[in-house]
Amino acid sequence: MESFDAGYIGNELQFIGSRVKKPVSIYLIGGCAMAFRGLKEVTKDIDIVFRDKGDCEAFCDALFGAQYFEPIVITSEHKGLETIKIYENKDKFHLDLFVKRVCGKMVLSERMVKRAELYKKYGNLGVYLLAKEDVFLFKSLASEARKRDLGDMRVIYPNLDWGVIKEELSSQELSRNLIALVVRRLEEFRSVYDLGVPILNALKKMAGD
Repeated sequence: MESFDAGYIGNELQFIGSRVKKPVSIYLIGGCAMAFRGLKEVTKDIDIVFRDKGDCEAFCDALFGAQYFEPIVITSEHKGLETIKIYENKDKFHLDLFVKRVCGKMVLSERMVKRAELYKKYGNLGVYLLAKEDVFLFKSLASEARKRDLGDMRVIYPNLDWGVIKEELSSQELSRNLIALVVRRLEEFRSVYDLGVPILNALKKMAGD
């Protein structure tokens, strides 16, 4: 699967933003947010979350005629994501679009929106980066098969506000199974990198362990 740097992604967002007909805000939750912060050189796709369906539709309208299309074949990397839409361009650059809820798991909460940082405006398109704590949390809820997310979590790890992560996870009203998934991922993270995870015991109680 191809990889893309911040310069390439910025150019694509500028092109798309020039076509967006009304003010739209998008929230970046994964490797792209890290790339724009200089924490990662390249990423394989861009995960975009919208606060509502109207913003998503306005964004998708801008893709028509912009050389983006919905792929006929969905790769194993993208199966089960429960996206609203998946688009790609001739370079195989993927846009994974979600409205409010990501992968059927965690929602883009108002607290996340308040913590998000405006990266840049491209025409009517406002691009926001989620806080490091929220990117870390989304990655901790990714599939256990996605081992590369552990490396991203290691990069994000320094100076995290663990209280923010615990408070957000508590307020999301996730099932015990999903909290248990976070616990397993954080235990694996701790084991691989020999780093402390101060909220792990509290999360185990939340999961019913």
